Amino acid sequence: MGFFSRIFSRQAEAEPAAPIVKLPNDRILRYKITGKNPGTRRRNTRRVLCGSWEAISDVEAHTGLLPPFTHELEMPEVTEAQLELMKKLGVPMLDGMYRADASALIQHALDEKPLFPDRGLPRPILQFLIDNKLLLSSWLTLSDLEDELVESFPGLRALIKNCK
Repeated sequence: MGFFSRIFSRQAEAEPAAPIVKLPNDRILRYKITGKNPGTRRRNTRRVLCGSWEAISDVEAHTGLLPPFTHELEMPEVTEAQLELMKKLGVPMLDGMYRADASALIQHALDEKPLFPDRGLPRPILQFLIDNKLLLSSWLTLSDLEDELVESFPGLRALIKNCK
C-alpha cells in the first residue's frame, strides 16, 4: 500500500490542478444576418453585435431586414501569435474562445492580475459596449474599462460607478 501511495502522491505533485474555468454566460457576439431589404426586395447582409442573452429572432428584427433570415456567428478567431503567447504565459485555451477573449487573458497575464475575474462584466455595461459597437471580451474587469475606455466614452464612468 505504501508503494502505490507514493506513486499517486508524486503524480498529484507533478500536475497542479488547473482552475475550472468556463466561458462567461453573458458575452458580446457578432452575427452576420442575411434577409430581404424592404425597399428593394433584394437580399442584404448586415453584421450586428448583440448579447448572448438576446434571442436571435430579436436580433434579426433589429436589422430592419425582412424574412427569410439566415444567420451565422461571425467572431474573429484566436490568431497564431496569440496562441504562441498564451502558451508561453501559461494561459489556457478554451473551446469557444475568440480573439477578444484571448487578448483580455493575455493582458491579465502580462499585468500579473488573476486571469479570470471573479465575475464578468455586468449586462448594463455589456449593453453599453454593444450600443457603441465595441466587441470586447467579457473577461475584462471594471478597472480594465476604467483604465482604457472611460475618457473615450462619456457616460461609461457613471455606468461603471452604478455597477460597482
